[in-house]
Amino acid sequence: MAKSPFLSTRATIYLGGVTAISAIATDIFLPATGVIARDYQVADSQGALLIGAYLLAYGVGQLFWGLFSDAYGRKFALQLSLVAFAITSFACALAPSFTWLVVLRTLQGLSAGAPVICRAMVRDAATGNRAGRILAVLGAVLTVSTMIAPIIGSGLLILFAWPAIFYALALFSLGYILYTARYIPDTDAERRPERLSLSFIIPNARRLFGMRAFSVPMIQGGFVFAGYAGMLSMGAILTEAAYGVDPEAFGALFAFAALANTAGALLTRRLLGSHDLARVNRLAIAMTGIAALACFALVFVTPTLSVFWAVICLYVFAFGMILPTSNTMAMDPAGDMPGFAASLIGSIQVSLGAVGSAIAAIIFTGSHHTIPILMATFGALAVATSLLPAKPAKS
Repeated sequence: MAKSPFLSTRATIYLGGVTAISAIATDIFLPATGVIARDYQVADSQGALLIGAYLLAYGVGQLFWGLFSDAYGRKFALQLSLVAFAITSFACALAPSFTWLVVLRTLQGLSAGAPVICRAMVRDAATGNRAGRILAVLGAVLTVSTMIAPIIGSGLLILFAWPAIFYALALFSLGYILYTARYIPDTDAERRPERLSLSFIIPNARRLFGMRAFSVPMIQGGFVFAGYAGMLSMGAILTEAAYGVDPEAFGALFAFAALANTAGALLTRRLLGSHDLARVNRLAIAMTGIAALACFALVFVTPTLSVFWAVICLYVFAFGMILPTSNTMAMDPAGDMPGFAASLIGSIQVSLGAVGSAIAAIIFTGSHHTIPILMATFGALAVATSLLPAKPAKS
């Protein structure tokens, strides 16, 4: 096997950045959802479809990309995914209608395989606490990127028209294509094409889903992500309708949530240096429960924007803690098929995110209630799921 890229801090930061591409494709877009909807003369709330369609397709695409990386090698799969993402980004900028833009956003989501491939690369090199610490670093890099992304999106809206957002995504992808080709080694270059068959997928999916050490933390992280995705899809629209926040100003507001997420990820990395993975995960679940209760309380009051957003940030902080721990716990039982396991984890979690995004669009009435209801519900489901026994597999 090639030398692990995780021995290099620079390579780890790179993997954090390339993992962030899919999140950036959502977050840079947040200030523009209502603007694009109005530009195509559809209802503002329809702008959420551009988030939901992307997330749903991204979830489906996860089933392919991790398995493809098991079959044909991590680096080749990563490069192919980045090329497809760049092409679809350019196409989105040229969409002739809102319907076409939704279709192209769906294709863009299907092409976004980088995060699931990078998780498989982490599992190639490490398990347990070490893998959790690496994933926490990737999460911190991701959230710094997503903190900057809406600000960039707002700036592009001010300086140019909204297609500039998609041109920026395409150029970002092209930069990573070149860097990957030149500097990133392959953690697993073995070819196993037989894995792209139902005779492999069905029995091994059944085996993994039947292991509580895999399925419980996977669903746990997915539920928390569903509440977060509701905020992503409707945050700009809700804060504009309920609090008068301009779309161009939402990027700065979202930066506080991104900082909370980064703080959660960095705290998790620190805790994993001295505490076992299961214990840190229990702390993350406890924080999720506290955040869900706070969100539930918001349903019964009319908070100021600062109070409302502080509670949202508390939930996002818990999300930053739970994602690296739950994903690491779920990946530990993967054995010799980390790409396939990462595919299943990514697909289920992102599909739940798409559900959260769709529900947010359906129940939105113009008040502040939508996001707190979603976060309280999905946070409670994550806590309930954690009550099922699940221990990380021994490395």
